[in-house]
Amino acid sequence: MKKGGILNIGYLILWIFPVYIFGRDFFFLEDLMGVMDGETAGLVLMSFKQGILSSILAFIAAILPAYYVTYRRGLLSTLMEGTIFIPFFFPVISTVITFSLVFNLPLLKDLGILYSLKAILIANVFYNAPIFVKYLSLGMKRIPNEVIEAGLECGASKWVIFTKIKLPLILPQIFRGFFLVFTYSFTSFGIVLSLGGLRFSTLEVEIVNSLMGSADFSRMFALGIVQFLILTGVNIIGEKITGYELEEDEKTGEVSLITVIYSYLFILFEFGIVGINLIFSFYNYYDKKFSIRAFIDILSPEFNQKYPVVESIINSGMIAMVTAFIVVIFTYLLLKSTSRFSTYIIFSTFGISSGFLGITLVYTNIIYDIPYIVLLIGGFFLTTVPLAYSFMYQYIKKFPMEILEAGSIDGANKFQTFIYVELPILKEVLTGTYLQIFAVIYAEFTITYTMQLGRYLPLSSVVNYNLYTNKLFLESAAMSSLNILIIGILFMLPYMKRKKL
Repeated sequence: MKKGGILNIGYLILWIFPVYIFGRDFFFLEDLMGVMDGETAGLVLMSFKQGILSSILAFIAAILPAYYVTYRRGLLSTLMEGTIFIPFFFPVISTVITFSLVFNLPLLKDLGILYSLKAILIANVFYNAPIFVKYLSLGMKRIPNEVIEAGLECGASKWVIFTKIKLPLILPQIFRGFFLVFTYSFTSFGIVLSLGGLRFSTLEVEIVNSLMGSADFSRMFALGIVQFLILTGVNIIGEKITGYELEEDEKTGEVSLITVIYSYLFILFEFGIVGINLIFSFYNYYDKKFSIRAFIDILSPEFNQKYPVVESIINSGMIAMVTAFIVVIFTYLLLKSTSRFSTYIIFSTFGISSGFLGITLVYTNIIYDIPYIVLLIGGFFLTTVPLAYSFMYQYIKKFPMEILEAGSIDGANKFQTFIYVELPILKEVLTGTYLQIFAVIYAEFTITYTMQLGRYLPLSSVVNYNLYTNKLFLESAAMSSLNILIIGILFMLPYMKRKKL
């Protein structure tokens, strides 16, 4: 069997095994028929409603910034491209805390945004608009300049060029971005639960509630099957969309004043939310005073006896560090020997509820006494390999074959080819992927919340959530800021190193 086939089978076994063990003991087929009722239909409808509305609004919010990034260079363009890190490193709990504080400000509180669908959509747009900026700008940069020039020579207006030339050519990027954003919004848990409330429950929220509330494992399993089938179908459709083989062209051009102003507002919104989180960790809203007291408290031994802030940060950092390394190595090996079905197999875990996966891992520990840390790493591995696969696919699969062939002619084996040929060229891609996966794992909430590992293995996102639910808002904001600082420094290290070189 080829290496790619072995890796694919191993990946399938890794997620099917705990699901099978749990389903074998708790799932009854009649419960699957039982969830085909009006209540489940309402959950599916609400999940689709939030997912589609969030995707459409995020797309609309990203159009002008993506246009600016395509045709202009400078600090503003760099900042907008940098927002792509927000969906992958800004913790969900930090987002929930910040928007809760913002929506409770005097000017906004009377609008009744908090605990409404509006709050969910605004938070999802904040998270997902940067993904569309990336996809749209990448698509427009790859439109050959001569195609645009030919349209201008034929007397076509800018509107005609956009609708008849640019839009058809970037449709593959639009659809790919749409399916990714839809999946993230469809499976959102922390944002829906904390900013919307139970009346806006989605399938993901109901799956976790079936576990944490009624402990109805069979219903949870049945709902997990429904969500898996829906999202698997969505992602199969998305993977059938192929992009055009176009080379990226350097583009410069005029952009309207409206585009410039809107782009500044977009940056203000995206980085403003991050900044507000930092400000509120120093500012006591009730006393109207600035202080570092919250930081001193969360790092004090007395505070950590009840809320293990320091231990959770260390635990999350170490687990993320190890898992991200495994994910990058596995994804690289898979892409080097990918089979025809690799994409469908890897993206199959996009359809698995994180809450559902979390409880199956807990049950696997109960049955086989596998250490929680091993199961947790396995769970994070399954949920982040599809991301790494997306990030690395084009760079690994499109690596110049003539360079590899030259190394083989010189007598280099595969290891030597990787060390001396591929690694120097792919170093930034591998490092960037590692850091993004590290950030996703470090900030992951749903799996850790579902597994309830606070007594055995406290993790940063859950401890932060506990601070927030216990109304320790200053301390929670301070911990969020500390997490942002840690991840921000990690992201800046490669950039600072390149500047020195």
